Amino acid sequence: MTHLLLGLLAWKPRSHILPTATVVVLFLSGCASQVYRPTELPAEFAAQPCADLQTLDLSSLAGPLSTPDVICWGDLITMEIDAGLPSLEPRVSSVRVAKDGTVKVPLIGHVPVAGLEVESAEAAIIAAARSGGIYPNPYVSVQIAQPRNNRVTVVGAVASPGVYRLPRGSSSLMTALVNAGGLADTASGDVEMRHTDPRLAARATTPPGSTADDPDGMQLVSHESPMVPNDGVLRINLLEAAASGTGNLELQDGDVINVIPRDLPPIHVLGLVKKPGEFEMVANRETYLLDALAMAGGLSTQVADRVTIRRRLPDQAEPVTIVASIRKAMDGKENLLLAPGDTVMVRQTAETVVVDIFKSFIRVSLGGSMALF
Repeated sequence: MTHLLLGLLAWKPRSHILPTATVVVLFLSGCASQVYRPTELPAEFAAQPCADLQTLDLSSLAGPLSTPDVICWGDLITMEIDAGLPSLEPRVSSVRVAKDGTVKVPLIGHVPVAGLEVESAEAAIIAAARSGGIYPNPYVSVQIAQPRNNRVTVVGAVASPGVYRLPRGSSSLMTALVNAGGLADTASGDVEMRHTDPRLAARATTPPGSTADDPDGMQLVSHESPMVPNDGVLRINLLEAAASGTGNLELQDGDVINVIPRDLPPIHVLGLVKKPGEFEMVANRETYLLDALAMAGGLSTQVADRVTIRRRLPDQAEPVTIVASIRKAMDGKENLLLAPGDTVMVRQTAETVVVDIFKSFIRVSLGGSMALF
């Protein structure tokens, strides 16, 4: 006991503790012109809740229902032609529809069939056979043996970027994202869709009715005529598109889907924490005050309670300062939702200074006592 009292009399407080704490407090509180409690923070200064893409209903991006019996260029079709004459056996052939929308029928020649339903294509071939004097009364059967595949490139914040072959008729934004493994955790929810098909690029920049509107000499069917901006890039917010029903777009051959990643500035946690530093925010996951303290390893002293959060806003010249209580945050009252780029400072208070002095005194006293042994 005597040694403990002697140590107390000999001990002098470290003078650097209070000045340093005072400088930090003055820096954080004196530079900002606006100071708020979390419960009094105006809505325009509050952090925006993250969009939860995990709840996104991808079925709303499934694309328009295209008639499976409509023939498109690139489709492989099977034709059976019965001339109606006993001396001629029915002729069966498979042929792919050319980019100009025509199909080459044996003995008859090229017949336009793109954009027609199967029954209408059969009637067009019959009419061409009769007009050419090939068959007087033929029977024609047409089937789509293999729909055209669209090659769609998916890049950006998806699980498995790459080039995917999607069947024509189900080449939707939903199908592309599902084939790419779904959205990554870093996805922002914004998507850019770029058309590389020269026909679609021409339609995006050329007035309707001009010759350049159809560089391949063919007319696109209704579901192949999307509204494309002048720069050829269609920008979509998945959540807004899903809510409004405007994301059901059918993709075309050569389209590129870029899921934009969310670029978030880190948050900084300083002061009375065990591991102060810079911490990345996870896209589409909300980070609260207590989460930030946990990232920094927790409090370095359990009596710390006062926290200052500095938040810079694009339209504000001075940062907004928010003063919170850790105890109230634990009670659910002041567990503030943080914004990207926030600086969190756990501040020195009278309680923390006293505890720090007491701990230093104990260390010095114990050190002196051990030296006597």
